[in-house]
Amino acid sequence: MVFYVRRGEVPESRHTFDDREKLLREELFGEDSFEGVYSLIYHINEPTRVRNCSVEIKEKLVITDEPYLHRHLRTQNLETYGDILDGRKTILANSRVQVQIFKPEKTRPDFYRNALYEMLFFVHKGEGKIISPMGSISFVQGDYLYIPKGLMFRMEYSSGSYFLILNSMDDLKIPERYLNRYGQLKEGTPYYTRDIRPPEFNPPRRESGSYHLYVEYDDRYVVEEFDFNPLDVVGWDGYLFPFAINVKSMAPIVGKLHQPPPVHETMSSRSMMVATFLPRPFDFHDRSIPISYYHNNIDVDEFLFYSSGNFMSRKGIEPGSVTLHVRGLMHGPQPGAVENSIGRPGTDEVAVMIETYDPLLLTDIGKLIDDKEYMKSWYS
Repeated sequence: MVFYVRRGEVPESRHTFDDREKLLREELFGEDSFEGVYSLIYHINEPTRVRNCSVEIKEKLVITDEPYLHRHLRTQNLETYGDILDGRKTILANSRVQVQIFKPEKTRPDFYRNALYEMLFFVHKGEGKIISPMGSISFVQGDYLYIPKGLMFRMEYSSGSYFLILNSMDDLKIPERYLNRYGQLKEGTPYYTRDIRPPEFNPPRRESGSYHLYVEYDDRYVVEEFDFNPLDVVGWDGYLFPFAINVKSMAPIVGKLHQPPPVHETMSSRSMMVATFLPRPFDFHDRSIPISYYHNNIDVDEFLFYSSGNFMSRKGIEPGSVTLHVRGLMHGPQPGAVENSIGRPGTDEVAVMIETYDPLLLTDIGKLIDDKEYMKSWYS
């Protein structure tokens, strides 16, 4: 749940009509069957009115048998390619989470829906717009874009756009500890309600023609053709909708001593935690060691996407680099990093972190950009 939003025109009461001569087609857009968060969406046309339907088999996701080790993946080496259907490259995955890099070559006029995964885009570079029946969200560098499972949308983006995408089979939510008993964001959390940008409503489209929707499953797309523009919504209200929030709006939590990753948490699901490391002053104890300590990730794998700034704990890291530190193997600052961190006033880095409760495994695409010498990077 985020908060209640109402856009456009909706009937006075749910499951009713205001004008029998202009009946609207009500869609319940909700999660967890009829028990979870939802919105009610009102269409001019029946959303089930499909003229044709076909199936397209997807390229199979390949998990490698590479050893379960710490890794450095250079996503900046991936080429610009494709669109929302074939341009997303999965570099790490498990049964509940997929990590993708998307460096599109072109836009696509067709609509897309992910039937199985919540999607969280991080805009590393570029700007553009997400367009859905619920409205449009303009985005810029540093934005997170939350797309609920099952939402139809299409994207427009500038040349050179570059996205990190986190797909979660489980519902992505604002952490419960950030909310009071009324569902409102508490004081002291790293962002506030007014920082969250819901869609800007667009007038309903009434034209006819040929419009295609690609619905993604694990191994295929179901392609539906409509004879009307599916952006035909006159209004909606509820608690489930896409939204954006920019890292510049967030207020990182700092302390007298080094703060652990949960204080940087942004969103979470049953299968992972998403955190954002932001420019911030370092700890104010007069003998503090501001850099992270050595640790063994017991129970989680730790993924970091480095977006901008000075990444002082690691050597050889550039914007677009990914590190994966797996459970059971110790990791931490590389040689000299602890000494160099003492006395520094702060950090200017922006990085996206996820911790997954199931192991993240290397895909065939991830293998192509893997730094084979990374496990030796602490021995120097």
